Amino acid sequence: MQINKNCKLFLRDIYSYDISACHYNILVNLGFDVSDLNKENKEERNIKIGKMMRNNPRLTDILRSTTESMITEYLFINNIKDDDLVIRQYDGVLTTKKLKNDTTSFLPLELRSIFKIFIISIKRDRYIALDEKNEIIIKGVPHRYGEIDNIFKDILSINYLNKSSIFKSLKDIKNKILTSSNPFLYAIPTNDKDKFNILFKKYGQLEVSKSVLSIMDIDDIDKEKYFEIYMRPFSESLVVEFAWKDKKWQIQKFLG
Repeated sequence: MQINKNCKLFLRDIYSYDISACHYNILVNLGFDVSDLNKENKEERNIKIGKMMRNNPRLTDILRSTTESMITEYLFINNIKDDDLVIRQYDGVLTTKKLKNDTTSFLPLELRSIFKIFIISIKRDRYIALDEKNEIIIKGVPHRYGEIDNIFKDILSINYLNKSSIFKSLKDIKNKILTSSNPFLYAIPTNDKDKFNILFKKYGQLEVSKSVLSIMDIDDIDKEKYFEIYMRPFSESLVVEFAWKDKKWQIQKFLG
């Protein structure tokens, strides 16, 4: 995932577009025989198309070049500049501007979501967002799980219209990570549903069972590490975007 290095780290009203059933529709429009492909079963369809591409490099070139050129064309006719793009994906885009001109010829580029709040990590390698249905979207964050997703939900729920509340809210969320007595907040799932990885102060990462998790001393957990891994990449971005000179002492106190 390549996030535009020139866009702000905190954004509002981001439009997400993509081409539905991209490769399948290209094959249909180019007159290929698709009778063996089930359009309604995405996984099965993509597996079969993947095998077709593997066995026919020329087909691979056609599909990829057609996809890229169509998206480029749609951006051009809508006067979308590089600085308007947040992310350009293989079969879609996230942009700060709504596409108003025709995007339905040959391969329809469809509006999927509008993100009310969009926060990019300080290294621009992941993002969290809140869409118009109040659903959270998290991309690029490794080793996610339900409890930590709730932390991201808290970040996205901050009142960003009130600058005086932003750092207070971030501080409260940080304290939640550093002081919680809920062991499941720190329980990173493994392939075994009854076992979890925990980051300890003295021993680093260890796998523990659910029964051990419920009786161990929670103060042995390296809670700072969880803040560094999950929250700091986004809190630093918010500090960059919302810092003001007379509040620098708050920023330094928060980042630690």
